[in-house]
Amino acid sequence: MDKKSANPKQDTLDPAAKAFEALRDEVLDLRRSINQLSQNIQLIPTQDYRRTLAQILRAQENMSGEIKELKSHPAINLTPEGFINKLEEIKDRVLERERKSLKETEDMLRFNSNTIGNWIEQAREANRQNWWLVLVGCVGLCIGGLIIFILIRK
Repeated sequence: MDKKSANPKQDTLDPAAKAFEALRDEVLDLRRSINQLSQNIQLIPTQDYRRTLAQILRAQENMSGEIKELKSHPAINLTPEGFINKLEEIKDRVLERERKSLKETEDMLRFNSNTIGNWIEQAREANRQNWWLVLVGCVGLCIGGLIIFILIRK
């Protein structure tokens, strides 16, 4: 713009005309720069991205295979709700197994305690019978001794 102000023709113009001329010069410079730029764009070498794109494509295919493999893994398909449901099922099965085991143990203990109770009852009955035998034996001895005493005295 300083070059343009040195133009003697512009010194005689009013300020608005000077500003308009300066703007016109800037637009002209802009057009020239755009034309030069479009010509220089043709000179810029373009890169061949085919090799890079092929590498990206191979990597993407590999990733696709890995993703499919991951999707087939059961842990990936397990959602929190599914995990909770699975835990509930396992818990129910374990509890049912433990209930059965506890019931079997309870039945076995009941049977064993009944058997032991029967043995104790039989032992008590045998003990009573033994005491009755001792008592009858003692009474028999006493009566036998009394009969012998009476027979001897006569």
